[in-house]
Amino acid sequence: MPVKALLRASLCLILSVACLAAMPLRAAVVDGLYEARVPVADQSSAQRNAALQQAFAAVLVKVSGTRAAAGALVSALGNPSQYVQQYRYEKAPADPDASSSQPASPSLVMWAKFDHTVVNNALRAVHAPQWGVERPRTLVWLALADVPGGRLLAAADSTYLMQALVTAAQQRGVPLVFPQLDGPDKAAIGVLDVTGFSIERIRQASMRYKPDAVLVGSITPFGAGQFAARWQLISSDRIESWDTPAGDEVLVAVDGVQTSADRYAVRYAIAPNAVDLVGVPLQVDDVTSLDAYAKVSTYLAGLTPVRAVHVQRVAQGSVYFTLDIHGSLDNLESALVLGGAMAAIPGAAPAAGTNAPPGALSATPLHYSYAPGP
Repeated sequence: MPVKALLRASLCLILSVACLAAMPLRAAVVDGLYEARVPVADQSSAQRNAALQQAFAAVLVKVSGTRAAAGALVSALGNPSQYVQQYRYEKAPADPDASSSQPASPSLVMWAKFDHTVVNNALRAVHAPQWGVERPRTLVWLALADVPGGRLLAAADSTYLMQALVTAAQQRGVPLVFPQLDGPDKAAIGVLDVTGFSIERIRQASMRYKPDAVLVGSITPFGAGQFAARWQLISSDRIESWDTPAGDEVLVAVDGVQTSADRYAVRYAIAPNAVDLVGVPLQVDDVTSLDAYAKVSTYLAGLTPVRAVHVQRVAQGSVYFTLDIHGSLDNLESALVLGGAMAAIPGAAPAAGTNAPPGALSATPLHYSYAPGP
């Protein structure tokens, strides 16, 4: 069966609930990481048990950030029913692109939500990585060669290729944003800028979207019915490049999202051997009101690596905290800047090396400024 036919059922399920391209500008917190929808033939106990296994595996991929380990984690964690919080059956959305000659898609799906505290505790018990709810909001500039001169994929695109990208992003818990390709975009960037990976032009054109990272891709024909792709993932402090070998166009496109998620997980997920750091010093500038103070304190307390927030003093618009964290300082610093609520002060000295013991923490605080949202 063609790849598109194999993927069609899951695409329809996820697209009915995924609106990643419409997320608020400063959002870096992803909802629904502990939920999944799975097609079922009926409401029998056999179908329910099988669907819970599939839904649990899908959740573990999102929460651990590890595609390959999902099956092993399901086996290690035992019966999914001990983690499920609630489930229900829903009518599957119709596929508007399906023809009468294609196999009918399942008409029923099971939605399951798993208890995040129980799942996280279980992952820690089996020494699995944990990727928190703070995820990089990723702008996608993707050049396609399906028209003379090529084109860029726009937010308004409703093709199967766009649907596959959105679906893959939802499956990995990565918030994607696609460009409007309106007048300002067309004046700032063109197809050749993307296919040529013109970094400065891409950075300038991306500024209006305020992303945490930018995924740049160029998909080109490679033989009969085959396509290949080149990618760059641009973050504030690094550029990562890779090539996707020739294959089906949809799978080649989806590799951009999947590989980005893999690389994010390496950077942001709490490692299995993570240690506790107590008393990490943090200075936050530009906290000039009680409202800002409350927002900064709440923001810090909600970050995945942070276990406790202690205020040491407030002086001249700056707040001095100490944080108790689980994970590395890299985990903390990566989480701090997602969503644009915090900006690192250039030249600030690190508080300690990655995974340093508490006794090695420097008295020099991590130094950030607060950037209130619009």
